[in-house]
Amino acid sequence: MSRQAPITAEQALLAAGIDPAEVRRALPSIDPSEARISPAPAWYRRTWSKGIVAVTMPWGISVAPDVHDALHDPNRAGRYGPLVVHELAHLDQYRRLGATRHLTRYLGDYLTGRWHGRSHWDAYRDVALEVEARRVAARFAAGGDPP
Repeated sequence: MSRQAPITAEQALLAAGIDPAEVRRALPSIDPSEARISPAPAWYRRTWSKGIVAVTMPWGISVAPDVHDALHDPNRAGRYGPLVVHELAHLDQYRRLGATRHLTRYLGDYLTGRWHGRSHWDAYRDVALEVEARRVAARFAAGGDPP
């Protein structure tokens, strides 16, 4: 059963063995101690594409309940550390661009990909904001380049 209380990204990063200070250096507009990670309710998860386990909005990060549970457990959190960094990169994008420009760029890239015949997943992977978030997160994955 998922713990319902949100946790901070800092708590999740520490459980995953990632130094929050390094994340702050990579994403200067983000303070992981203030970013909240909440378990997404079932109604919200039904709007997500299959395979999505986290969604970031300007006000915080929502994750699947099993991911939320794992983030409380240092024995399982390491698997999701790069995901937390990825989602924090999206928060950074919202802060840099504003919600309207973020949404416009994100949807514009996705719809352009679909228009050009890419599958849902290929168009999603090609969204420039997703590429940027994956690049930042990769720096914190095991074996990634040092931040």
